[in-house]
Amino acid sequence: MGMDKKIAGLPQWSEPDGPDKGIRLAASLDVGEATLQGLELIGRARIDSPQADISFSLTYFPTSSRRDAVSLARLDWRPRTSHTNNDEHSPPALFMVEISGTHHHSFELNWLSAHGRPLKWLPVAEPINPDFQGFIDLLDGVGKIFRINDIGVIPEPSWAQDLFS
Repeated sequence: MGMDKKIAGLPQWSEPDGPDKGIRLAASLDVGEATLQGLELIGRARIDSPQADISFSLTYFPTSSRRDAVSLARLDWRPRTSHTNNDEHSPPALFMVEISGTHHHSFELNWLSAHGRPLKWLPVAEPINPDFQGFIDLLDGVGKIFRINDIGVIPEPSWAQDLFS
């Protein structure tokens, strides 16, 4: 987690899918000169929610099955719902704190050293202040937090246009 990373290839957002018009981006990551098999940056957004409800996560897939995924860290930008740190592993300063805006589920806050793995679903988060002001600012923040040096290769999604505004 603490090593610098680069995106392998040129990732693209998927076509909108499902009733929520969700789009997804998956990018393999290079550490040093090698692409680490199974380590991916995953982006999720909704085509009808420009500049909101976007998440980026670092995820490890130890097998070819997506069901075996291990979430390592996640950043939620302007989510539609708030997050409450009600997990018993939350540090005292964050326990039961409700975060209504952008927040980061860091690897460090969600690591169970006694079990040698992160907590499932990354239940502990901390707020991001000040908030990111736009998508490019978000990408810059994701790059710094996840240590991805070339995060700018990720394109901004083609947001749906509101024909009535």
